[in-house]
Amino acid sequence: MLYKIKSQLYADAEAQQKGTKQILDDCTWSSCAAAVSWASGYTVDYSAAEGVAAFEKATGRKDVQGKNDAGGSLKEAAQTVAVLGGRARYAKSWEDAVAAAKAGAALMIWVQQPIGYPEIHISKWHDIWKRWWTKTNPAHLKVGYGHMTSAGWCEDHGWQWACPTRDEKVAAEKYGVSVTEQQLRQIANSKVKAKKVAVDYKCLLIVTHPGKVAAPAPVAAPVVAAVPTPPPAPTIAVQAPKSHAEARKVPQGTKTPAKPTVDQAAAISTLVGVVRRINASKGDQTMREQIIAAALDALQAALSTAIAVFLGLGVSIFDLTGDGLKAVAASAISAALLVLQRWLDEDNSAYGRQRK
Repeated sequence: MLYKIKSQLYADAEAQQKGTKQILDDCTWSSCAAAVSWASGYTVDYSAAEGVAAFEKATGRKDVQGKNDAGGSLKEAAQTVAVLGGRARYAKSWEDAVAAAKAGAALMIWVQQPIGYPEIHISKWHDIWKRWWTKTNPAHLKVGYGHMTSAGWCEDHGWQWACPTRDEKVAAEKYGVSVTEQQLRQIANSKVKAKKVAVDYKCLLIVTHPGKVAAPAPVAAPVVAAVPTPPPAPTIAVQAPKSHAEARKVPQGTKTPAKPTVDQAAAISTLVGVVRRINASKGDQTMREQIIAAALDALQAALSTAIAVFLGLGVSIFDLTGDGLKAVAASAISAALLVLQRWLDEDNSAYGRQRK
């Protein structure tokens, strides 16, 4: 998915309609519109002018076009994101921001452009700005200008950084610039070099939207335990704990597909086997103890996996609906089934069973 530019050149509704350019102080609200749109997976797609309108509603301040009067802060950006239907929070670390972006979030990046920037093309407008100050006051180039940008990550295109001075009506500037993570961090460090913040992540906002349920950030997936039984393994792979003690450990991360499902045939086969074993346990104290041990391990496997997947989603428990809830439930059920399948295997002596 390509990251769409929401250009501050057209932040005024009339300018947007007529296609006339202007450049003032609407970078924050343009970037809010770009970030929320990206975070929603473009289930909503706001213009820069709509970002300005959301800012006015959020803050009660009026933006007078043609006047440099509405520069914004990260706090006001978070308020504006909320009006647009998204959620914004401050990054806890650079790694926190990267993980969130790789789970589908957008990043708002407050910069001092272009101090310490990598060799990338920002925009035609910035080129004109640079030429002007080179001729009139070269020292100003070292000072740069306070600015708000945004960025996103996807598997197809990697990192994309969006400066709102780009012209969305020109094909060459319609989308964000492809950058590496190192280059993006150089951009974020511009405020550090300008001595505006102490560390790079202090100038970042993480933006999410309920229109797109973010999957956990890509991490090393747990190894699936070998299951020799005939029924196919569930479609969501998780590590089944090998013992009651191991089941207490919360997995470091799981990978959830966009539409999580549970293999119904495998589930039914496993449950039928469980019922048969329970019936066979009548009058057999040892069998009952095995059933209790397996049930506890299955329950703890389900809970630990559900917790790991929920934490990976990066949303409040009160916002866990739709695909997110299905992802948590399906992962928990799959983890429990793997434990029960191991218990049903007569060649597996983990629960004290022996083939008769």
